[in-house]
Parts: sequence; C-alpha cells; structure tokens
Amino acid sequence: MAYNQHIATIPRTEFDELMAIVRAPPEKPRPLTDEDHWRREYLAEQERRRIIGYQPDLFTGKPVTRYHRHRPAPSWDRTPDDTLEDKLERIAGDPFATIGPLRADRPAHPTPTEKAAIVARAANWLRVSQRVRLVDAPGVVDPAFGIQRYLGRYAVVWRLCGNPFNDHCHVFFDPIGGERTAKIELAELRDLEPER
Repeated sequence: MAYNQHIATIPRTEFDELMAIVRAPPEKPRPLTDEDHWRREYLAEQERRRIIGYQPDLFTGKPVTRYHRHRPAPSWDRTPDDTLEDKLERIAGDPFATIGPLRADRPAHPTPTEKAAIVARAANWLRVSQRVRLVDAPGVVDPAFGIQRYLGRYAVVWRLCGNPFNDHCHVFFDPIGGERTAKIELAELRDLEPER
C-alpha cells in the first residue's frame, strides 16, 4: 500500500508507523505451559467422549455428527432469597438496584481480610484440574443469568486468577443433557467445594 497525499487523512509519518506495524513479522507464540497442555488434552478428551460418530451424506452434503446425551442436571433446591413482592418493595424508587438482596451469611463484597481467609482455606486443594462442585452463588435479580444456573454441577478448575481476583477462579462445568459448548465461568472460591 502506498501513501497518496490526495486522499490521505493522516500525515505521512503516522502512515509510515502504521505500515511498519502491518509489515512487521509476527511475534513467536509463547511456549505452552503444563497447564496449557492439560487444557488442550482435557478439551480433546471431552470431544472424544461426546461424539458417537459421523454419518456421511450420500449426495455429497456435509456429514452429520452424532452425539451422546449427557446425564441430566442435578436437582438443586434453593429457595429464593426474597419473594417478588419483597423485591419490588426493596427496589422501589432506586434506579440503581441491580443486585439481589443482601445476605447475612454472605457479604456481597468481602473485606481484604475475608478474602485472605477464603484464599487460605482453599490453598490446600486449589490447583488447575481439581474437580469441584458449585454449592453456593451470589443472589441475583434474574436467576436466568449468572453462575447460580450451575448450582450443584461438577466442574474442574480451569484457570487460576491473580490480584485483584485471587479469591476467584475459572471453572469448566461438565456438560449435561444435550450441551455441546464449553461452559467456563468465573466462580468465587467460597462457592466451590472440592470433590473428595
């Protein structure tokens, strides 16, 4: 691409800088860590387990992939934090009411001391590939969205988080029913229980 001063909207020096970036050779990818290798193997194993086989089309169409169905979701009884009437009364006149009700047993925003205690309790089991179960979740306004949809489901720790989210980790939930897409969510450590 050549610089044309009649149609250019940027100065020549800026154009040269941008073209130097475009023409630069790509950077070498960083070497994979052991955790990266584990994640790739885990995804490949999940795919092998769910695919039954492929059915070719006799008329040169795309082959059809056949999948196993997974076991159903576990039943998890959780009573609502408050009724609809209580919720409407609580948020009346508050245009910024976007979170669920406050819970006495679970502060919405833990203090740094509480975060440190949560991380210390999880230190003996928290590692990538650890099997866990989601046993609690924060209260929300709409239960159709958020991590509480996965209550009671098993998962593996997918990726650990650093500051300021060191009391969180990413988890990869086991598929249920006809699910075929990966369900990777950010979960709080206080909501996870290691599988024994």
